[in-house]
Amino acid sequence: MSTFKVNIPAGPLWSNEDAKAKAPKIAAAHQGKWTGQWSTVVESQMSVIEVELEVKNTGKNEFKTNVLAGPIWSNDEAQKVGSDIAASYGAEFTGQWKTIVEGVMSVIEIKYTF
Repeated sequence: MSTFKVNIPAGPLWSNEDAKAKAPKIAAAHQGKWTGQWSTVVESQMSVIEVELEVKNTGKNEFKTNVLAGPIWSNDEAQKVGSDIAASYGAEFTGQWKTIVEGVMSVIEIKYTF
């Protein structure tokens, strides 16, 4: 399988020992593996961890949920952008969406496979 690496926000990490304790669980929550790399990006407020992810997640298990998608104005637009938004979460777009605050925010349904 092909993999890629990204930095994911991890809240403040105070030391390498703190990162070793927290980062593997954070990476697993994103279906990835921590590479051992991390850095502070905003002192005392935010650190990022480097996570290696599979391009395509596989498995027998599925989980569907809604995620924020910005304002979506029509079903045609949702079908055009839904897959890209879902991919940013490491998931697939199910085709379902709804507006939750008119003109402000919509959600799309995504499916995780693991």
